[in-house]
Amino acid sequence: MRKFSFSNFTFESLIRYIEGDVDSGSKLAIEEWLEADLGNRKLFDQLKKVWQNRSELSGLTGAVIEDDFRTIANKIHALQEERKGIKFRFGSISLLQRLAAAGLLLVTIGAAYYTGRLQSRHSDLAATGYTEIIVPKGQRSKVILSDGSSVWLNAGSCFRFSTNFSGETRDVWLDGEGLFNVAKDSTKLFYVHTENLDVKVHGTIFNLKAYSGDDIVETTVVEGLVSFESKSNKDISKRNVFLEPNHKAVYVISEKARVSEEVKREINRPLEPQKIIISQPIKNEPVISWAEGRLIFSDETLRNIAEKLENKYDVHIQIDNEKLKDLRYTGVLKNVSIEQALKAFQLTTGIQYVIDENNIRISERKSRI
Repeated sequence: MRKFSFSNFTFESLIRYIEGDVDSGSKLAIEEWLEADLGNRKLFDQLKKVWQNRSELSGLTGAVIEDDFRTIANKIHALQEERKGIKFRFGSISLLQRLAAAGLLLVTIGAAYYTGRLQSRHSDLAATGYTEIIVPKGQRSKVILSDGSSVWLNAGSCFRFSTNFSGETRDVWLDGEGLFNVAKDSTKLFYVHTENLDVKVHGTIFNLKAYSGDDIVETTVVEGLVSFESKSNKDISKRNVFLEPNHKAVYVISEKARVSEEVKREINRPLEPQKIIISQPIKNEPVISWAEGRLIFSDETLRNIAEKLENKYDVHIQIDNEKLKDLRYTGVLKNVSIEQALKAFQLTTGIQYVIDENNIRISERKSRI
C-alpha cells in the first residue's frame, strides 16, 4: 500500500480531522495515511493526545501548545521529505520524547513536560496547588500565570507559582532569571521571592536575576515600580527602597559574590554586602534582550560574554589566559549558532577556538609565518 506523508494533507486538515470536521478529500488522504503503517497511527495518536489536552497543558506549563503542534508537524514533514517518505520507527521510546531530545519542540516547557521532567515535579506539588518549572541550560520559556501576568524564564532557572493565587497575595518563587510583566491588581500584591531577597511588585515590567550560586541579586525596572523586603535584613524592609524605570538595583549577599564588569560599570560605586545599591539611569535593552533570544553587549570582557554564552548554548567554555579574558567586545548576537558566534569574535580579534561536543577552548591565534 502507498505510504503517505504530511505533504498529502495540510496541518489545518489534520486539526479538522481530530475535531471531526474535515472535507471528504482530506479525510480520505489522512485515513489512507493512517492505514498505511502502524507507525503512522502511533504518531497520530500521540499528536491527537497533545492537541486534545492543549488547554490543560498550556495552563500547567505556560506553553503555546498550538505553536508546538504546528512546529512538530512541519518538522516531521521536512524530515519525511528529506528522507523521501521513510516512515518513523520509535520502538519503546515515545515520539514526543524523541522530538524533545532532538530539540523539535520550540517551547521549552512543552519539551520538559513530555520528557517527564516537569510532569513528575508537578505531581509532587499538585496537592499544594503549586507548579514548578525547571528550564534547562541552553533554553528559555514563557509562562502565563492565572492572573494574566507573564514571565519569560532564562536558561538554568527554577520557577514555582500558585496555580490560582487564592491567598491574600500573589506569590511566586524564582531561582534564576525572569522577565516579568505583572498584571495590575491593587487588592492583591504580587511578590517574587528569591533565596535572599523578596521583590514587592506594584504592577510593572522588570527583570530579576537571582541565581542562588551567584550571591548577587540584580533587579532592573522597565515600567512601574518595585520595592524590596528581606527576612534576614529587616533594615531593607523598613527603608522602603523603590526602584524606578531605567534603573538597576544590586543586592550583594556576601563578599564572595561574582560581580560582572557590566554591573560594576552600571553601579559605579563600591558594593557593600547586605545592602541595596541603586544604579544611575541605564539602558534596559541589553538587560532584557535575552528574552527575545538576543545577546547585546557593550564594551564587555570576553570573560563576561563567555558566561552568557555558556548559559544560552549549554556549553562549557575554557579561555586559556587572563589576557584573552580581558578582551572587550561590543555587538549583538541574534539567532546564531555557538559556532557562528565564536566565528564573529575570531574575525574581530586574535583568538582561535576548538569545539569538542559541548566543550569549547578559546586560545590566542597562532601567527602565520
